[in-house]
Amino acid sequence: MERPAPLTPTTRSRRNRTRVRRYLRRVPLLPSLFTLGNAFCGFLAIVKISDAARLVGAGEMSAAAWTLIETAGLLIFLALVFDGLDGKVARLTKQTTEFGAQLDSLADIITFGVTPAVLGKFLIDVHQAPRAGEVLAHQFLPFHPKVYYVCAAIFVLFAVLRLARFSVEVRDPNERAHLWFEGLPSPAAATVVGALVLYLCAQEETHSLSSWLFDEHFYRTVIMALPGVLLGCALLMVSRLPYPHLLNHLLRGRKSFPHLVVAVIMMIVVVIEWQLAVLGGITLYVLSGPVYGLWFLVRGRSISDEVDDDDEAGPEFDELDDDGTESSVIDGPGSWE
Repeated sequence: MERPAPLTPTTRSRRNRTRVRRYLRRVPLLPSLFTLGNAFCGFLAIVKISDAARLVGAGEMSAAAWTLIETAGLLIFLALVFDGLDGKVARLTKQTTEFGAQLDSLADIITFGVTPAVLGKFLIDVHQAPRAGEVLAHQFLPFHPKVYYVCAAIFVLFAVLRLARFSVEVRDPNERAHLWFEGLPSPAAATVVGALVLYLCAQEETHSLSSWLFDEHFYRTVIMALPGVLLGCALLMVSRLPYPHLLNHLLRGRKSFPHLVVAVIMMIVVVIEWQLAVLGGITLYVLSGPVYGLWFLVRGRSISDEVDDDDEAGPEFDELDDDGTESSVIDGPGSWE
């Protein structure tokens, strides 16, 4: 029997292109729409920041400009909702694909990488003193434009590195492996900037608790800390510090009655003073990484040890879907990378 001739590089390349085209004919529609909603929120937030910059010019922030900035901050949180739902919708509709995972990472670069950096850089520029001339009351940051550019640029670049590392490393089909993150998730880093912005916007509301709980000095402190916040979050994103996946820990298995009481109290606080509650919550989450890292170091443990303990104490998970794809709560790089 005559053996078939070996494939030439040209023939092999043509077959690969045909296979890719055939694969792209069946992209997940509904999950992709949620992911694109995430990207659209990031783009729209940047547009709002641009509109605010046009209104401000070289002057002070007006009420209209603060409204635009508040909208940009809210869009970051709306993007978090889309980012959290796309993976779950993909699993419910059994449409988990590599295309969806890659699309999600690209959307996250826009929303959780570029948008927070642009938002933080805008607020820094508004409060930055000019090189020469009269310094206005709201321009209390020193004139260091290159330093501020570097802080914002590092945030974007490290977010890209974080997402790329997550996409490569998260290949374990075992759902228990997704109870912890290595490094601050990029949506959490973006939430830090968004929460700070929404808190600053709350200072303009006379009925807000935070408007009289913190004075003008605290406002200045927050603005002056923004460059450090961008740089610190960037470094935490590419670190190996352990961060818990909150949804997996909170929703996994049954909880005790005190957990329910704490959840109700948290909901009440969020309803009454949600800007302050979000800022406090995300601050505690960011600080939890160094705390857990020190705790693991003292005990001589690692994330894998914690996962093994969860294996013994927690309920069983389905490791793979019927079609052989991941059934992780995160679903690859689909939620809080």
